[in-house]
Amino acid sequence: MPKNPSAKKPKHVGMIIDSLSGGGAEKVVLELAASMSRKGCRVCIFVLKELVSYPLNDDFKVIFPLSGNSGSVRGWFNEPRLSQQLFNAIRAEEKRHGDFDLSLIHLYESYRLASNLPLKNAFYVMHNSYQRELKREARMGPLKYFYQRRILKRLSGKNLIAVSNGVKQELEQSTLFKPSSVKRIYNPFDIKSIQNLAQQNGTGKDLYKQDKVKFILHVGRAARAKRHDVLFRALKHVDERYKLVCLSENVKKLSKLAKQFKVEDRVILPGFSQNPYQWMNRAEVTVLSSDFEGLSMVLIESLICDTKIVSTDCDFGPREIMRNGLRHFLCELGNPEELGNKINEALPYKLTQADKDILNEINSEQISQAYLDLLGGTTH
Repeated sequence: MPKNPSAKKPKHVGMIIDSLSGGGAEKVVLELAASMSRKGCRVCIFVLKELVSYPLNDDFKVIFPLSGNSGSVRGWFNEPRLSQQLFNAIRAEEKRHGDFDLSLIHLYESYRLASNLPLKNAFYVMHNSYQRELKREARMGPLKYFYQRRILKRLSGKNLIAVSNGVKQELEQSTLFKPSSVKRIYNPFDIKSIQNLAQQNGTGKDLYKQDKVKFILHVGRAARAKRHDVLFRALKHVDERYKLVCLSENVKKLSKLAKQFKVEDRVILPGFSQNPYQWMNRAEVTVLSSDFEGLSMVLIESLICDTKIVSTDCDFGPREIMRNGLRHFLCELGNPEELGNKINEALPYKLTQADKDILNEINSEQISQAYLDLLGGTTH
C-alpha cells in the first residue's frame, strides 16, 4: 500500500546526559522522553555513564555510546576520543531513523562533549545555578574550578533552556559566557502517575511509613548544597513526636552526620527510593534545607501528593513554587532555628488550591510541547 504523502513524519528527538543515576535532572530527562513518546515522537537518550537508578520506559530508546570506555568520562585529554564515540552513536541512530530534529543536552560532561558536535537544533538545559555550582567546585580546589569554568565558557553562542525564572535571569546576566538565546521551561511532571504511585502501600516492614508514626520528609542527595547539617540542627527545634525520614543513596554519610549532631534517634535512613511519592503521601511536611536549587522537583512533587512544604528561601525555585499562603513557610538560609519553627507552624496548616497554583504550569504534556515548539523558532 503506498505511503500517505500528507502523513507527518514523527519528530526525532535526541537527548544527551551524563548518567541516569538518582538525581533530579535524570528524572526530568526520563519524564520528558516518556511524554514526547506519548506525543508520537521517536526519542533516544544517549547516556555517557552506565549508571541507572530509575526504571526505563520501553517507549523510548536508551544508548550508552561510551560503553566499554576505560577510565573516567571527566578530563580534557579524552575529549576528542569520547566526542567522536558519542558522534558515531548519534550518526548510527540517524542513519536508521533520520536526522534528529531536536537535540537536548543535560549536565556538564554532556555539555563538554556535545559542544564539539554539529548537532541540529541543539539546546543546553541548565538545571541549576551555574554560579553556585562554580563556587562549590572552587571549594574543592582550583583544578575542579577551572575545569568547570572552561566547560561553562563553551556555552557562548549556544541556545540555553533554564528550568526556572531565577536560573534564566542568571544566565542572561552572565559575564562568563554569552548564550545565543535563553528560554525558561519548567520541569515536566506526570501528575496523575505521581498521584497513583503515592497511593501504593509500603512493604509492611517499613513501620515508619504507617499512620502510627508521624514524620517529616527530606528527599535529596547527600551533597553539601542540600545542607543536611542545617536540617539536622533544625530537627532539634521540631516537635519531638515527629521523626525525620531522609531518602538518599548515601546512608553511611548521613548516618555519620546525624550522630555528629546527636539526632540519630530521630532520623530514619531507608536509602534511595524509586517511589518517593508514597513517602510524600504519608509525610506531614516535606522540608528543603538547600543553599541553592534549580527549581526543586521535590517541592512540586510534594504538592502533587497534597503534602505541605517548608523551604529555605534559596536561589532558585522555592519562591517561584511557594505561592500565596505557602510564602510564609520560606525561611532564611542557614538558620536551623527558623527552619525548625517553620516546620512546627506548617504541621497544622491546611493546603489550599491557591497554594498549589504552580501545578497549572508543570504538566508533562504542556512542558514537552513547549520543547517541541522550539523547532519553530530556531534553525541552528
